[in-house]
Amino acid sequence: MKKIVVMMIATALVLSLMASCGDDNKQTSGQEGTNSSATEQLTDDTLGEIFNDASEIGEGTAGSSLKKAELAARIASYAAVIGFTDDQVEELKSEMQAKYDTFDEEKQANIDNAFVEAFQLLDKAIVDGDYDSVKGQFEDAGAAEGLDSVLKAPGLKESYNVFRSAYLTMGNSED
Repeated sequence: MKKIVVMMIATALVLSLMASCGDDNKQTSGQEGTNSSATEQLTDDTLGEIFNDASEIGEGTAGSSLKKAELAARIASYAAVIGFTDDQVEELKSEMQAKYDTFDEEKQANIDNAFVEAFQLLDKAIVDGDYDSVKGQFEDAGAAEGLDSVLKAPGLKESYNVFRSAYLTMGNSED
């Protein structure tokens, strides 16, 4: 059942990405504002769901490795659809911190552990460009098919790096 849900989410995110990339010739500054409100809506819904799911992945529990691979695929899809840029890192960091602070210490520990392991998978796949070395883990989790498409999204590496940076530095001041 979870595999079906993950595939549906990945498919929806990929379709959203394709729709947003479809008409490059019509981009205007007016559309930029529209994209911003769509981004805010996705952030409110999807980011919270990602944090909620991560909070439920207990270390060493049955299937935790598969759930972390599913989480990694969702993070990649989210980053691909949103297309984060460097100028959004502080805003994203604040949004992440606000979501993170709603959880108790045990759930926060689960989130931290799940995100670190998800980032390790995504660093291999996106940053290092060595998806083949981790593809088996995504296949086992039922998330490889959707991720294959997501990894081809333009700007994914930058967007993912912004997402990862925002998470890893939230709570830290840049003074």
